[in-house]
Amino acid sequence: MRLALRVALRPWRLASLIVVYLWDLVAASAVVAWEIVTPTHYVRPGIVRVPLQARTDLEIALLSNMVSFTPGSLTLGVEREHGAIWVHTLHMRSPETVRDDVRRLEARILGVLR
Repeated sequence: MRLALRVALRPWRLASLIVVYLWDLVAASAVVAWEIVTPTHYVRPGIVRVPLQARTDLEIALLSNMVSFTPGSLTLGVEREHGAIWVHTLHMRSPETVRDDVRRLEARILGVLR
């Protein structure tokens, strides 16, 4: 009940999370589709450990699933005791860029749930 109340009191944060995440889904889908239909490939796969501020199972599960639902990225594992996740990405510009993207998503999730 408390979680539902917190989310209900932050409708703009929830709407912002949904809009930004949907935009990220569309953009990531376009990049992956482009990779499929073009003869040249710019795939630079990589795996990055991302430290988290999320602590509860709900926060970590929501973040991990949202990362995995995004085309071109996948949560490989969760280090619950160390507060980190491992993310595989198809287009890694740099490990810090991947960390920044995940942290930005995490901040929006935590803004809704906390």
